[in-house]
Amino acid sequence: MVDFPRVLFVTPVAFNPYAGGGATFASLFQGWPKDRLATVHNDPAPSPKDTCEQYFTLGPDEIDFVWPFNILRQTVTAPGRSGTQSGPRLAYPRHWIRSVREFILGDSVPERAQLTPRLSRWIEHFRPDVIYTILGSNGLMSLVEDIHRKFALPLVVHIMDDWASAAHRKGLFATRERRRMQLHLTDIFAAATSCLGISTAMCEAFGERYGRPFRPFQYAFDFEAWGSIQKREFGVKPVPDLLYVGSIFKNAQLESLVDCARAIAILNDTGFPIRLRIATSAANKARFGASLMLHPNIAIDTSSADDAAFFQALADADALLLPVNFDHDSVEFIRYSMPTKVPAYLNSGTPILAYGAPQTAQMRYADDGGWALTVTERSQEKLAAAVKRIMGDQALRKALSDAARATACNHDARRVRLAFQNVLRQSAHH
Repeated sequence: MVDFPRVLFVTPVAFNPYAGGGATFASLFQGWPKDRLATVHNDPAPSPKDTCEQYFTLGPDEIDFVWPFNILRQTVTAPGRSGTQSGPRLAYPRHWIRSVREFILGDSVPERAQLTPRLSRWIEHFRPDVIYTILGSNGLMSLVEDIHRKFALPLVVHIMDDWASAAHRKGLFATRERRRMQLHLTDIFAAATSCLGISTAMCEAFGERYGRPFRPFQYAFDFEAWGSIQKREFGVKPVPDLLYVGSIFKNAQLESLVDCARAIAILNDTGFPIRLRIATSAANKARFGASLMLHPNIAIDTSSADDAAFFQALADADALLLPVNFDHDSVEFIRYSMPTKVPAYLNSGTPILAYGAPQTAQMRYADDGGWALTVTERSQEKLAAAVKRIMGDQALRKALSDAARATACNHDARRVRLAFQNVLRQSAHH
């Protein structure tokens, strides 16, 4: 009989199809009995019941800004790229008030957390065997430590982004909050039974930083369900299309995605017709649409929650776009991260164009594996040339496709999911 310990998931990003983190968790926990999984979270996105049915949503009694900043709180959470920076969010109805707040407080508004009787009773009723967490804001990390101490459970920590390198750099309380963050991280990693990262590069960096071994786990691709949806022919449409699918964040890929939009506009205006399609959330379309829709041949669509449609769209595109920013702050944050979309991109066999800072893990992965045409210098000229090449060079398109499909096996859910779930089993019995 397979052992399924009772997992308490404490997270700023729950199981949902709207964020890379949510999709990653769903892929790793697939097959885990729902009655043996419970989630404590402050994710504002809806939480489907496909993977987990037991949710406790953190309120201001459990986590909030300290007084007097809590007076201005609007909602419970404000997720970062993968949600790991989530904490209470302030509401500033006037632009000048928001500007003053950002100048004075930056990203370092002090938080407080409390393991309330209500939450304690909920956890006691679930009777967990192990805690799994991706950590988050200082308030959330404090809550994780309180739960860990009270219930004396094994702890498994999974890091998705190097948010610790980028957080608490601005604001009146930045020095104090950064020191607090580092103390939380040092104590939590020292107490953890198992430490996980999202990529090999991240595991190496964090292992050296905290003196603990880390194991890499990211999105597990289900070949049995979706592996057959692949590109079969490598010719391109009369007006070829370049597709980007996924989230858009200022500190991850926005600047480079704007560069791509400008390159597409230039190509169209100089006699090379081509379409750029961006599939992202409705919120991202509203927020960034004006910066990206620079030509009639650039369109932003709302992402579909239909998995079959998602994988078919990847296979049908003439090329896929994988951008990452070049600026220092973005690189510090995303250096060791691996986008959730990468395994699906690889399996599709559609030629991939990767544009971004060469020191990031995703660009190194693409270069080492030869599965993308890479542009590692910020240059609209070189980017436009690469777009023309990936659409016109048939030998290159076939070589990129073959390399991508060969690399995709690294993400096979049959192996990755089993290994991840075995970490939880072994940790629960530690």
